[in-house]
Amino acid sequence: MDPRTLLALLIGISVFLFIACAWGMAVVYIGAKRKSREEAIGQRLGISEIPVEGSAGTRTLRLWHDGREVTTAVLEGGTDTFTDRFARKCRDAGFEAPVKTIILGIAGGMCGAFAIILLLTGSLMAALAASIVVMMGFRMFVNIKVNKRRNLFESQLVDALELAARSLRVGHPLPGAFRLASEEIAAPVGVIFGNIVQQQELGVPLDQAVSQAAAESSSDDLKLFATAVIIQIRSGGNLADMMERVVAVMRDRQRLSRRVRVLIAQTQFSKQVLLSLPIGMFVLLNLMNREYMQPLYNTSGGQGILIAAACMLLFGAWVMSKLAVIKY
Repeated sequence: MDPRTLLALLIGISVFLFIACAWGMAVVYIGAKRKSREEAIGQRLGISEIPVEGSAGTRTLRLWHDGREVTTAVLEGGTDTFTDRFARKCRDAGFEAPVKTIILGIAGGMCGAFAIILLLTGSLMAALAASIVVMMGFRMFVNIKVNKRRNLFESQLVDALELAARSLRVGHPLPGAFRLASEEIAAPVGVIFGNIVQQQELGVPLDQAVSQAAAESSSDDLKLFATAVIIQIRSGGNLADMMERVVAVMRDRQRLSRRVRVLIAQTQFSKQVLLSLPIGMFVLLNLMNREYMQPLYNTSGGQGILIAAACMLLFGAWVMSKLAVIKY
């Protein structure tokens, strides 16, 4: 390899590693600062976490009810593993196949794409890129399915809670209100309330069944509802009024979420354009003049450039995705 090419490659890798390390240090610093701020807020509000045997932990809240202090514990899930997160993602997307079957299908698709591209082009880099494209394509497909089902879930959850509140108004107990919601509301919300009722009939405490349903879902609205129900069950109060207030909060959150999606639409479009331009130019150059692009495939320096370019594209996509997320 030419010494100048090697030097340029080393300089580029060094700059990339320096930027990556600086970014990692900034993320760690911001995370530590945010955690300390959350702990300070928790101390002011009187929120503490007490470990419980057999579970990852609970959050103990000190509330005021009828002029006296009431302490209640809200169950929380522990740290999820990659398998748990992947299973929840597939469940949110509506896949009914087992997680192992889905993983084997992805692995088979990646191996098939790798073998086909390797036989057609004879390039190891192109075969690796094809397998990565298959994995990224599956991830995009899952995200699209999750977003569609999430929008449906949010609208159905509001309808289900309104129905449950009306049921409580006429004198039905809380399990009866959940049963009515499971019978009148279609999947996916109806299935969740049906599972809660089924667990309660099998002897599981109602608050624990609700907490388990919220822990298995990625919906913030369902977690908010579960927390409110658990607190109301343990401290007492009007469940119908509580559900109506939760519904009002959910409607406000949905309006804010739609407004946020409109505000970040330009950022999402910019991300798509910036990511598609280098990929489109690379494909176009390969179609127009393949001989001109051969050094990228046949030389170690060219292969290193391709790897660095792919890493920078992925890193840029991750950064722009994080910039477009607004937490509220």
